[in-house]
Amino acid sequence: MLQHIVQLGFKKELTHTDRAFIALQCDLLKQTIPGLLDMRFVANESDRTPEFSHAFVASFSDLQAHDLFQAAPEHDVLRQFVAEHKTRLVVLDFTV
Repeated sequence: MLQHIVQLGFKKELTHTDRAFIALQCDLLKQTIPGLLDMRFVANESDRTPEFSHAFVASFSDLQAHDLFQAAPEHDVLRQFVAEHKTRLVVLDFTV
């Protein structure tokens, strides 16, 4: 199994509409991408790294499922939203 974690910060606080859009996109990706076992958008509860206020946490069955996710047009929609709103972003991928 592959874990994919994207920590990020935003230029301004997310609105209810922003959070609903992100949740909808995560659900769509889970329904569309074979091998995407789970995908969540979470708020960082730690105050030690305030520049990273949120994270996407995704679990894939294997590396091939992750690669399919990276190339999916549905992922591009979410990637574009993040690109327009983020201040910082760091990715961590690891095999469990």
